[in-house]
Amino acid sequence: MELQKRFITKLEQCYGPWEKETSRFGSATYGKIAQDLCISASSFSQLIYGSATEGMYIRALRNVERLLSEANLRHELHKIKSQSPSDLATPPPPVNYPKPAVLIVLAILISVLSILLYHFLSPKTSDVSADQLALHPLSDFFDRAYNAEFDSPYLNEAEVQEYCPCSAYEGTWELHSPYKLPLPGNKPGVYYYAKSADIRMKCSKSDTLNAGKGQVINAYEYLINEIWVDLKQTPISPKYFNKQTKTYTEEFQHIDFEDHPDFKKVATIHSFFIDKFIISDSTITRIGEPSGRYARDIDQKLADEFELDLKHILENVVGNLTKTNCNPTLNPYCDPNDLTEEESVISFDCLYTIRSENLGLGGGYPYTKGYKLIDQSYSDNLTCACDSH
Repeated sequence: MELQKRFITKLEQCYGPWEKETSRFGSATYGKIAQDLCISASSFSQLIYGSATEGMYIRALRNVERLLSEANLRHELHKIKSQSPSDLATPPPPVNYPKPAVLIVLAILISVLSILLYHFLSPKTSDVSADQLALHPLSDFFDRAYNAEFDSPYLNEAEVQEYCPCSAYEGTWELHSPYKLPLPGNKPGVYYYAKSADIRMKCSKSDTLNAGKGQVINAYEYLINEIWVDLKQTPISPKYFNKQTKTYTEEFQHIDFEDHPDFKKVATIHSFFIDKFIISDSTITRIGEPSGRYARDIDQKLADEFELDLKHILENVVGNLTKTNCNPTLNPYCDPNDLTEEESVISFDCLYTIRSENLGLGGGYPYTKGYKLIDQSYSDNLTCACDSH
């Protein structure tokens, strides 16, 4: 994984060679480095061994860069301080006036300090770089180190048994696997590709009247999706979709948009959802509510060529995707202690329809959306049994 390699390389630049046997980089222990990066030990382990999310890597890389900048700054200041007073006080000769090296170094230091001050003091919302866009919009509220000065939205240890089983679901989740869907419109060959989702789940303390205490989860879902166009505008049926069985063909299942010469990306879509999950002993029900989306990296020339109105697609076509019907799924974690980081998945079978008939299909386009547990906020023993809630 490229991000993992970059992260390890930066750590070696900052601390020294990676000593796997002793769990150190140079003389610094994993715990010391995690503290320097303001992350938990478990998050550091995920970053080291390749199981962290893209957003976690980007954030960690930015923190290591800051540490390297601070080390360079300290080094330059030490060089200045190490010069003798006589060296600094001796006036230059009147002829062939030498370059004032000290002033040049000071000018460089002032520039570096200005950049660092701007980085630390400017509001994060003003940073619209690609790296920042890869982070979850609520990352600052959910993902700070356990000992940071902030009020975590997760339950505290005195509450986890009271709000069992939903307390076991609190933490970071991600899209289990990408999925693709055809987008109906005036012309065939336009596709929606759900590439990734970064989710934070937390127990609801207020929405307990209908479902019961500890059985409602609120989730905040940040999605990166893409719109692709088939340059040949091949009709979806019969090549890619069987109308009789309402299933995709094997050919469609194996299409890789990025490597297929007939497909080209039109835009990247950033979306935000607020989800509610209702847990019972036997089922988990998901109710999703969209909270806005926008397009970036638009290939306007391609959109014009294929007469694609991205605003219409976002508001009316992809907008209908958010109103899909997802069936409740069987609950494989009736015992919440069975939830395991990097292994546990909750999947929902859904049907994408435009109004009720999906342009004559008599049903809709099926897809499966799965959520994979990445970082569990509380994983110690929970006492609620399957039949106690």
